[in-house]
Amino acid sequence: MPEYFAFYGTLMDGAGDADTPSTAGLVRRVGPCRLAGTLRDHGAYPGYFPAVADAAGEAAAAGGHVVAELHEILRPEAFAIFDAWENYDPADEAGSMYLRRRLPLIDPAGIFAWVYVSQQPADDPAVPNGDWRTYRLQPRS
Repeated sequence: MPEYFAFYGTLMDGAGDADTPSTAGLVRRVGPCRLAGTLRDHGAYPGYFPAVADAAGEAAAAGGHVVAELHEILRPEAFAIFDAWENYDPADEAGSMYLRRRLPLIDPAGIFAWVYVSQQPADDPAVPNGDWRTYRLQPRS
């Protein structure tokens, strides 16, 4: 059974910069996907905050959605490379900027993917429509 990453920020195809690690050979882009929750602007990068789940584990519908890309994991080294990029240390989650969690996608339904969840301020500005790629291209004052 394949495992997946859902990228919503700088690791999406064409959304990074010269410092962003290459995904080539580590993952294969499957297509677009959506996550339940909110995307926040942390400056040069976004932060994902999952929607709160109800008692049955269903994501709250009012929590919004985040535009992302689904990538199949091809090589296990992908975890270490992307963890380092996202400042996630499995041995020190409290000191990490992000946490890597396996979460259900809104679309396509029934698929779980590894997602980096922000531990940065949740009061940073929300990214309109949960779409980092479109948002980062807009002029800012």
